[in-house]
Amino acid sequence: MQIIVDNQQKELKMHGSKEYPILISKEVLSRYDKGYFLDHWHPELEFTYIIEGEILYTINGFEHLLKKGQGIFCNQNMMHSGKMHNRQDCEYLSITFLPKLIYGFELSRIKTKYIDEIVKNPSLTHLLLLDNDQDAKNILQNLSEVYTLYLNNKEINELKLLTYLSTIWMNLYDCFEKSKSEFTVCAYNEKDLNRLKKILEYIQNNYGRKLSLEEIADSINICTNECCRFFKKHMNSTISTYILSYRIEKSLYLLDNTDLSITDLAHNIGFSSASYYTQIFRKQMGFTPIQYRNRKNNQL
Repeated sequence: MQIIVDNQQKELKMHGSKEYPILISKEVLSRYDKGYFLDHWHPELEFTYIIEGEILYTINGFEHLLKKGQGIFCNQNMMHSGKMHNRQDCEYLSITFLPKLIYGFELSRIKTKYIDEIVKNPSLTHLLLLDNDQDAKNILQNLSEVYTLYLNNKEINELKLLTYLSTIWMNLYDCFEKSKSEFTVCAYNEKDLNRLKKILEYIQNNYGRKLSLEEIADSINICTNECCRFFKKHMNSTISTYILSYRIEKSLYLLDNTDLSITDLAHNIGFSSASYYTQIFRKQMGFTPIQYRNRKNNQL
């Protein structure tokens, strides 16, 4: 299983419906291929609450280790991903929703005073929710109560859920008001995010052939050194490492759904040889492509 995205890494999954734009789900990292979910973004806001285990959560290149009982708020359109820490699994609650669920209609005072202040703030990518602040503790407590409601009844009463969201947002707003001194707030630049999306789009459109750093840098009109620095800063990974991981990710689908030989498959995803593909696959997955295919087939 893996998050489905378009060429600019926008998640394609629907989060709720037009009539009720919210999705609440319990997620488990081990259910994702390779124990992590891919870098992606979406126009919805997201609260994540750790139920069990730990997760390395990355937003726009800033990595945070979140443990049981902690959480994080991710602003809309932010690139984010999550992976296991020390191969330990993690269960977490994800709540994604459009802010209009709270403010109701355009130009309402709730929107202009309390929502836009956070959602449209160029310096706010996310807020860590730890137990060292009372407002954050209140948010975590409410997220825990939403999780309890979710366990008891997947179809939570809409008005009750809206009450929880409004309370959570009220505490988040208070957190934001004092965030400069007490919370981690990371600078965000719309130009940088658009540039990053163009790099990712170029890689994903061309991963099936040999890629050079020069052509990737040329795609956004910067030099190779600046391209490497920029990508490392925002993705917490080198370009070459990302390309290899992306190719391995794409190969999982082909291993599961085609009868391509390992040699043909390797060439289809941009590897120069089957042996190099197998080497990288084993390094990232812990077993060979053939072992992965056989194990999948044995589970059917």
